[in-house]
Amino acid sequence: MINKRNVLRHAFNFSLKKITVFVFAAFLFIPCFAQKYSIDYFGIVATGVDDNMSKMTSDLYYTQLCEINSYTVQDKRNGIRMSSSPSTDEFEDGKISLYAVITKKDNSSKWISTITIYDSSRKATLSEAKEYDSFYKILMEPKSTLQETISSLLSGNGTAVTSSSGGSKGSATIQSTEFLSGTWDGEDTIDKIVIMRGGRGFVIFKNGSSMNITVEIKTSGASQSIIITQNGKANASFFPELPREVALKEAINAEPIKWVFNLDDNDTLTGTKSTLIYSNGAASNGTLNVTWKRKS
Repeated sequence: MINKRNVLRHAFNFSLKKITVFVFAAFLFIPCFAQKYSIDYFGIVATGVDDNMSKMTSDLYYTQLCEINSYTVQDKRNGIRMSSSPSTDEFEDGKISLYAVITKKDNSSKWISTITIYDSSRKATLSEAKEYDSFYKILMEPKSTLQETISSLLSGNGTAVTSSSGGSKGSATIQSTEFLSGTWDGEDTIDKIVIMRGGRGFVIFKNGSSMNITVEIKTSGASQSIIITQNGKANASFFPELPREVALKEAINAEPIKWVFNLDDNDTLTGTKSTLIYSNGAASNGTLNVTWKRKS
């Protein structure tokens, strides 16, 4: 007669083996969703923010990054904050480089934090901006928000600028003129351009003259332009390309010099300059192609 106890025991052992094999097989075929990323953290660019708040914000982002299991984080910060966005020359191949740009919205009490990453595998800079009612709201964000933003950017969302040879150049978008704050150069007759907070600045020519400028951002649909305009009366020294006698005569009634730019990446402005152009012994209004690069 068959022992019922042995039958039950064999049946139980067989079922247990089936369950074990099923669980093991399931683990073999589960895709690895938690992809590992090696991230270099460069800190924050913060204009108009004091040292204590800058350090608190920079440390917050770093701590949150370190607490995300799928990230291996290297601290690349050099000081409390950066004066401008890091150059892509500083980024290491095979890694994700990350920093945040924090600006106060023009004529508003609101703040904008733009998380920016450089994906070395695609040679692309990607960014996503978020608006906050106050600066302290930035500090209250959970780490899950930062992780979701980074995941979204790595998936191809957000503003992207790809610098691959043979491809078409993209344009980044910005929320405030404060993102442009810093020193720029890029024209043979100009020593430097200084853009300050609040959409103001000045151009220093190599001949020693100085021109005040206004800076504004114009958005139409998906396109965005940065308009920089001479502010104040024209001066012959603003037209160093012209013969001095011609410049003295034409400056009296000259239209304000104007630049219309696109932001190619965080440190490059390309576009046109509307100014007086000397040709065939006379000066007339015209446009020149120009590029500015951020110095600091």
